[in-house]
Amino acid sequence: MNARALAMVSAACYGGGCVFALGAIAQFMGHPVGLGPGWLMLIAGGLLALVGYFATGALREATDRQASALSQAELLRVEMDQHRAAVDYLADGLDVAVFICDPKASVVYANRRASEMFRFEEPVGRPVLAVTLSHDIERLVMDAARARAERAAELSFSYPEERTGLVKAWPQPDGGRVFLTIFEITDLRRLERVRQDFVSNVSHELRTPLTIIRVLAETLQDEGQASDEQRRDLGKIITEVDRLSLIASDLLVLSAAESNPPKMQRCDLAELVRAAAEELKGKASEKGLALTFMGPDKLMLAANSHQMTQVARNLIENGLNYTSEGSVQVRLRKEGGEAVLEVQDSGIGIGSEHLPRIFERFYRVDKGRSRSTGGTGLGLSIVKHIVEAHGGTVQVESALNQGSTFTVRLPIVAGDAQSAEA
Repeated sequence: MNARALAMVSAACYGGGCVFALGAIAQFMGHPVGLGPGWLMLIAGGLLALVGYFATGALREATDRQASALSQAELLRVEMDQHRAAVDYLADGLDVAVFICDPKASVVYANRRASEMFRFEEPVGRPVLAVTLSHDIERLVMDAARARAERAAELSFSYPEERTGLVKAWPQPDGGRVFLTIFEITDLRRLERVRQDFVSNVSHELRTPLTIIRVLAETLQDEGQASDEQRRDLGKIITEVDRLSLIASDLLVLSAAESNPPKMQRCDLAELVRAAAEELKGKASEKGLALTFMGPDKLMLAANSHQMTQVARNLIENGLNYTSEGSVQVRLRKEGGEAVLEVQDSGIGIGSEHLPRIFERFYRVDKGRSRSTGGTGLGLSIVKHIVEAHGGTVQVESALNQGSTFTVRLPIVAGDAQSAEA
């Protein structure tokens, strides 16, 4: 545009100047002497040429600036294209399906893994429901767009085959687009089910032979023909069989807590915890420990009563096993919309290096002490899985030689809260 204007201004100014100069020459030839029209035309032509000089200079400078700006814009465009290609290449190399959707859940972008996962060659421009055939995924995208907040869930979808994935959707800050990622965990969940089935089956199969071994050992021990040394050995066999039976029983409980959602019903948590404490007072007395319970007369919530008893019993027994002198205090209270159970002991405590792993299966802080107390290493893991299956949390605060406090928090729904206060 500036080049065209430059040509027009140059033609007009310099051309006009030439016309005026020719007119002046003609006037001089007719009137060689005196200040006549020829001099006026000559001055006008000079002024016009001068204007053309400055105008063309300004236009040339503007043209150079425009050309420079265009050159920079072209460089920026090339650089953006390179960045976009790098991002696309990176996204196509991921094992995670990546979608970018508009607020109406239509696909704006999809990486290679997304197309392969749902066997959809050209998903761009199509609704995410048409691509995935999953109302759950569409609902997650719509919820994230509407709430302008991150949404995540573990979802199962059946097209083109049965799969399980960790799905996460989050919107841009301006709410313009929604990013969606799907990380497939089908094989992981399948292996988890195989492990749970294996543990459950082995635990079931162990119970019968362990029972037979115990009965035979007791029979041999009671017979008069066994020597004192043989009776001691048979007693050790019975002790180890009992420990294996307890491990098998705990494995079954843990497997059920991991694989099956709890069958909840209205129950009085205060009564369950109080009963568990009363049941273990004999064990506390044998060790010379004070076992106390403080809590409301009634605290209703929706839970599996058997599993809640198991949680309370495991935590109290854990406190008794690792306390040589002092007390174990059991406290229950309602705090906001939660039921809070605390079990505090004055025992040996737990070193900070052990705290991150204390709820792992078979993890023992003091392996020798755990064996002498008859622990299986599964009690706290059972507590964790039961509590989390009920939508709650369990935490521990402890320091070496300063005792431990385990805190369980369980949600109370509106109807249960009214009953708890009644």
